[in-house]
Amino acid sequence: MTERPNILFLFSDQHTRKITGCYGDETVHTPNLDRLATSGVTFDNAYTASPLCVPARMALLTGRYPYA
Repeated sequence: MTERPNILFLFSDQHTRKITGCYGDETVHTPNLDRLATSGVTFDNAYTASPLCVPARMALLTGRYPYA
């Protein structure tokens, strides 16, 4: 039997990376997000299917473009 990977996907809703310490912000303190970024994976280039939150979430969950 092949072991399945242990993956935890955190989706920081309505949060821009510009205000996160691990991406260089010196004013806002985000120690928990910084620790997760240091020990995990960060996405430096991302694409969203929609600039609106609900269609973007549905595209993420289903893998389909929300207006198709």
